[in-house]
Amino acid sequence: MRISINTLKEIESEFGEFDLSQVWGGNNDVYLRFGYWEAVDAQKLQDILGPSITLEEDSDFDDDCGYRYMYRLLDSILK
Repeated sequence: MRISINTLKEIESEFGEFDLSQVWGGNNDVYLRFGYWEAVDAQKLQDILGPSITLEEDSDFDDDCGYRYMYRLLDSILK
């Protein structure tokens, strides 16, 4: 899976500051996190990423913070 710097800049322009990271352990999925685990328009993000990457929204409820969202990036070729 490859993401160009232009695509990353477009994501930042559309949604603001984000982190690109990798889940520790398991399958080591790459994910995006916006702000402090904020939700974004997943369809718009998928449109920016294009068809070679499948976006998977994942959320977890935290008693202190409410829902926290992350967006896993999966290689469409491997799915």
